[in-house]
Amino acid sequence: MTTSSLSLAARRPIRAPRRKHSLRANLLGWLFLAPAIALIGIFTIVPFGQAILLSFQSWDGVSPDTPWVGLANYEFIASDPVFWASMRNVLFFGVVGFFVGNGVALAMALAVNRITRGKTFFRTVFYLPGVLSVVVVGLLFSFILAPGSGVLNRVLETIGLGGLQQNWLGDPSVALPAVAAVFVWFHWGFGFLLFLAGLQDVPKELYEAADLDGASPWAQFRYITWPHLAPVTSIVSLLTLLAALQIFGTVQVLTNGGPGYHTMVPTLAIFNEAFVNWRYGSAAAMSVVFGGALVLLSVLQLAITGRRSRA
Repeated sequence: MTTSSLSLAARRPIRAPRRKHSLRANLLGWLFLAPAIALIGIFTIVPFGQAILLSFQSWDGVSPDTPWVGLANYEFIASDPVFWASMRNVLFFGVVGFFVGNGVALAMALAVNRITRGKTFFRTVFYLPGVLSVVVVGLLFSFILAPGSGVLNRVLETIGLGGLQQNWLGDPSVALPAVAAVFVWFHWGFGFLLFLAGLQDVPKELYEAADLDGASPWAQFRYITWPHLAPVTSIVSLLTLLAALQIFGTVQVLTNGGPGYHTMVPTLAIFNEAFVNWRYGSAAAMSVVFGGALVLLSVLQLAITGRRSRA
């Protein structure tokens, strides 16, 4: 028997226990995942499958009959101006939430991370909007943005900028940006806390070494801070984008989609189609189209941010 054969024979008894251990670990992992998989299947996959089936049927929500209509519901929403206006509006919310919302949250986290006193105060104040309910936020900004006696218009008049007064929620040209600004204010606390936690994990020795090398604040941010924040940025960006695309309560309380359809969003359009117009088939078709777009967008963003994090 050669030396190589002896070496191979000596390795065989070692591999077998590792395979058994790996198989046992996998089985144990799947056992723990089984309840979550079952719940996802029952409460997510099955309802989504039922929605797809309902999108090919006609149902008023009461009648036991659900006649098969084929692609009629999809043909209806393809020519529905309200639905496509809502898709354009939600794209605006997504862009504003992704860039402006995350930018504001990151800027606040950088500022609070640099100060040495008052961190707890600013951490609480900046996160405070996130603990309010969407109805409270809607009512609060209804008073602030009211056209006549609203706080914002009164402040503008007091400081001599009365020419900038607007009917913030009733003018089609400013209603959508006004609601988007409320959304950013409402959601910046979540991103702020995650960015702040990520900043506190960056080793301070790197900044000390950068100071000794004479690196500028921008260079320190670009080559130290931003790379260490990449995983946090991926999570915050995805969650903020999905929150912006799924916006519902803020729009319903502030404008209910108006004036006209200038602030209509898909979730509110689906709600109105199902529970106001009693057309569950076309509402299901809207849900399938909008849900599919969200899934594709999420997968695309995860792929881009994952590749950027590994770079």
